[in-house]
Amino acid sequence: MKPINALHIWMYRCVVVAASLMIAGCGGSTSSSSTSPTSVTPALSSVTLSASSVVGGSAVTGTVTLTAAAPEGGASVSLSSSSATATVPATVTVTAGSTSQTFEIDTVGLQIATATTTATITALYGGLNQSAILTIATTKLSLVNMSVSASTVAVGSAVTATIMLSTTAANGTVIALESSSPAAIVPASVTVPSGSSSQTFGITIVDSAAATTATISATYAGSTRTVTLTVAPRLALQSVALALISVPGGLSPLGTVTLTAAAPAAGAVVSLASNSPSASVPPSVTVAAGTTTQTFLITTVNAPPTTIATITATYAGASQTATLTVVAYPVISSLSCSPGSPSGGTPVVCAGTLASPAPAGGWQLSFASSDPSAVVPSSLAVPSSSQTFQFTVTTVTVSITTNLTIQIFDAPSGLTLFTQFMNITP
Repeated sequence: MKPINALHIWMYRCVVVAASLMIAGCGGSTSSSSTSPTSVTPALSSVTLSASSVVGGSAVTGTVTLTAAAPEGGASVSLSSSSATATVPATVTVTAGSTSQTFEIDTVGLQIATATTTATITALYGGLNQSAILTIATTKLSLVNMSVSASTVAVGSAVTATIMLSTTAANGTVIALESSSPAAIVPASVTVPSGSSSQTFGITIVDSAAATTATISATYAGSTRTVTLTVAPRLALQSVALALISVPGGLSPLGTVTLTAAAPAAGAVVSLASNSPSASVPPSVTVAAGTTTQTFLITTVNAPPTTIATITATYAGASQTATLTVVAYPVISSLSCSPGSPSGGTPVVCAGTLASPAPAGGWQLSFASSDPSAVVPSSLAVPSSSQTFQFTVTTVTVSITTNLTIQIFDAPSGLTLFTQFMNITP
């Protein structure tokens, strides 16, 4: 048997390959009537980055590349990062027929002592891995803004403030807080958690009798941001006021209730009361939603004696008062003077009748004449229980007919009770 040499081995391999692939072969011109494409298994060629160095907080695009087109069903490439400052998806799939696929790398802002940090981005496929190094530069963490959920608030309102940092915090970042007014209370500090760039905190609104402005301050690393908060006074009854403080019985003055702040959506019902039957008020009055005042009518009667009525308004357990003087006065139902047109120098006797007898203490009347040709008494007392009165007008000689008026007043209040016309002839 002849020994097998290298030529024999070479020829054997050619024959095997030629038979399986049906291609032209060894040392001759053998051919086949048909051919089939060669199937090539892809391998991981590389992983590259759109930027090798970025500032923390920026996004980077990575690309995995295969040595050949991905097979049917695609090629799933595993991804990993050596640092939490750069995060990648767990896998990325190169679609069938493609040789590459991109993926996003998210970085976080760094607030650390070193100027930069590095992250190794590794791709693994078919047992082969490739890697790329990403350098992440530090960023300066600063306080950039603060806002409030409402700029005007009332007691009981829920209000919050939100602080914003220039980038995400690598570790819990403590922000100092302060309020300029005891009407708006804030915590001493608030912590922005790691990985976040903002944080919200609550503001407690305290009861305030008057409108107050509070400045809320947030401070970090020597930088301060402020917001202004207007604290509306608590919703309470501020006052009850009267258009007139003294009226003749029978007139109806207006009263007004005023709240410290706008009434709520359902309105604010204010209770009313009077301590005198001479001045009556409705049981309540409603201040409409969004307004602070409401008027009401006070009904008075002429009932002796003159009375001081206290009008009381009550809301939310607090009361305010105002006083109204209801003046009682005599009512003159008729007056006759005789003679009606006297000649100058003739005395005139006038008799009057009251609508009702004078009360205890009687009535005090006063008089006035519009012309000196008729002189009237300065005053007259109508005794208690009396319903009539009488007075004399003294006339003087005139050269021409003189027309004048005689007026009767309620002496204490000055109210005009009656006016009598008179002609004095020569």
